[in-house]
Amino acid sequence: MNRFFILVFFIPLFFTLSVFAQNQEIARVPFILNNDHIIIKLSINGSTEMNFMFDSGAGGILINKNFSDSIGLESASERINTGAVGTHTVSILKGNSIRVGDAQINNINMMRDENSFEQLDTGEEIAGIIGFHLLSRFVIKVDYNSFELVFYNRSNYAYEGDGIIMPIVLTYNLPLIVSTVIINNDTEFEGFFLVDTGARSELIISSPTVNKFNMIDAVGDHYVLKTEVGSSGKKAKIMYGKVKGLGFAEHKFTQVPVILSQAENGVLSFNGIDGIIGNRILKRFNIIFDYHRSLIYLEPNANLSKKYSVNVSGFSIYFKDGQPLIKNIIEHSPATRAGLKNGDYIVAIEGIVVEDLTAGQIRDYFSKLGIKLKLVIKRGSKLKYTEIKLKALI
Repeated sequence: MNRFFILVFFIPLFFTLSVFAQNQEIARVPFILNNDHIIIKLSINGSTEMNFMFDSGAGGILINKNFSDSIGLESASERINTGAVGTHTVSILKGNSIRVGDAQINNINMMRDENSFEQLDTGEEIAGIIGFHLLSRFVIKVDYNSFELVFYNRSNYAYEGDGIIMPIVLTYNLPLIVSTVIINNDTEFEGFFLVDTGARSELIISSPTVNKFNMIDAVGDHYVLKTEVGSSGKKAKIMYGKVKGLGFAEHKFTQVPVILSQAENGVLSFNGIDGIIGNRILKRFNIIFDYHRSLIYLEPNANLSKKYSVNVSGFSIYFKDGQPLIKNIIEHSPATRAGLKNGDYIVAIEGIVVEDLTAGQIRDYFSKLGIKLKLVIKRGSKLKYTEIKLKALI
């Protein structure tokens, strides 16, 4: 009788513990989307929490020199790091611990970068970039609905949703998937694309693939910009246009903005990597990265049918010390016709000073096709008034 009671009691208890152990949640980490970059907080060796970009396109951990110096890290050696369009020398920092929420990884080597990273819209610094070292140790869900990263124990994870399951190939610690690009009515191709939450774009095509399919001519209307790309700080000439379609995660996206790389070095010059699917496509899904099983799971969310971000001003807005700064002026664009220059600060839009607007509201003003905006800008110590009529460039 007693044995029977113990056995009956033990079976449901064992079952309960088994269910509990599966999909064990390790941490929930809030993030913000700062101009389509995922920003989280983490600490290194017990430091104060700092802003890091969560970047699935980062095969190593990069931190900037200011942050490294502030917590007393010393380099053990140097190496060459490969970015999107070039290489640069970094210092190696050995044997560190990293804490993200309730998740911790130990004995980690990092790279110190002499370049400064882009500031947040608030003016706060970004101390570093992290990707593979978290993704390889946990199953991580990027939830764009709740703006959270959810960390799971990778050993006993079992996907229970009804999303799209896609195999990945890890190359240089980077996750590649197979997708199809429809260039125009005559040409399409299937290739390997990096799933890159750190890319502020919809789609990028690598130089060898651009050349193979003569895409500069094939895409039709386009414009050219020479700008800094990736973590190396190197400038590259890139061309912006549109492709007829992108087949990704069982969905077909049409008239997709595309960057055509002309890089001669870096990841975007590699044969075998046809391009990058960036965060402006990825954020249309909640994504679970499961490197342990070489899979990602994609669950469409409310962003799926949102319009693409297309440049109608002829410049990019960045924030320096919390102030909106004009960069990457495109020739023969609304920006040049309005007399704007790289380095101009925006002071007021339609009579409203920028201090009374959020960063999102400021960017929204410059995304409305066909309208004319009254601007006050600051150039050096002088204020200037101008008007800009917004027009699509592609």
